[in-house]
Amino acid sequence: MILQRLKESLYFWRRHLAALFLVSAPFTLLGEALQWLLGPVIVNGADGKVVGFNALSMALLLLIRPLAEGALIVQLASIQHGRPRGLLACVLPALARFPFLLATYFMMALAVSVGWMLLFFPALWIYARLCFAPFRLLLRNEGPLQSLQSAFERSSACQWPLLLNLVLSGLLVFALAAVVNSLVIGLLGENAGTLLVTGLITGLLATLVNVVAFRFWTLADEPPAAPARD
Repeated sequence: MILQRLKESLYFWRRHLAALFLVSAPFTLLGEALQWLLGPVIVNGADGKVVGFNALSMALLLLIRPLAEGALIVQLASIQHGRPRGLLACVLPALARFPFLLATYFMMALAVSVGWMLLFFPALWIYARLCFAPFRLLLRNEGPLQSLQSAFERSSACQWPLLLNLVLSGLLVFALAAVVNSLVIGLLGENAGTLLVTGLITGLLATLVNVVAFRFWTLADEPPAAPARD
């Protein structure tokens, strides 16, 4: 059952790579552009060691992330209904709910951080129990607190298969990203262009984790309504 769910998610992801890339790529490019303008998030010294972090770049990237995730959720729901959307049509519904998305992701991050203070496993378990919240916020029009509560309730019956699939998909993304980065940089060298290419590929690979969460949500919840046309 567990591997079957992962296979279903992989099939969904591979079949709709173009539609997912349409949403993931612009936000990757935006993140790279911000770091070119404001400096990278991780600041290295002359010896290559990490000496600090760029607070402004980090803050802006953290603000962009909920919007990127929201646009991806809209695209996933549209794909599920057989009508993939363009970028603007995915971004606008997420932008309209951006303050609520930001609050939801902030509370999720806070809860996961508490789990990290305990042990590695509690953090993963908390994330798995709450990962349905953004779907309910955008596709069920719930508020941040209500979506978190609903997510915790809905994920109860499938929490262990969901947790394992999230871990497996995350490990798969990490492994594939490492291979791709090694191949591209090995062939073309390490420069701004190749780092951008690897960033775009890694961003697309990372959508697999979102697909896993979405597929479990569609099974744990009633079929999601298609987002309204703008």
